[in-house]
Amino acid sequence: MSETSIAATPRILAYGPQPEGLGARERDVNVEFVGSSRELFERLTERPVHLVICLHAPPAFEGIEAVKGIRRFDATVPVVLASRVQNTMLSLQAIQSQVTWSVGLAGDESVEEALSDLVVDASEWLEKQAA
Repeated sequence: MSETSIAATPRILAYGPQPEGLGARERDVNVEFVGSSRELFERLTERPVHLVICLHAPPAFEGIEAVKGIRRFDATVPVVLASRVQNTMLSLQAIQSQVTWSVGLAGDESVEEALSDLVVDASEWLEKQAA
């Protein structure tokens, strides 16, 4: 099971495409991108995770299915579901799969850039929590 205290260097797992140039600023947060749900679940078992960000952009990234798998493994780790799709069905699925937060991605930039912005914001939030 995952430990959600911020005692160690905070760790974010992001299920989605790794944006270029994300590592421009050194952070006190370890961010790891994974491109498949299988890789996501493997990384979850390696060491504690403080936050998981799941992109929902079918068919390449099935965020809802990834969240369901995470919840079977660990019901306590905070999970953010990120998507450009904002409709009742997705909202109901997010609630049913116990998403901690659901975030709409900006539509005026690429999915990679919007995901990058979300990861940066989440990293800054975790840094404040650890301080």
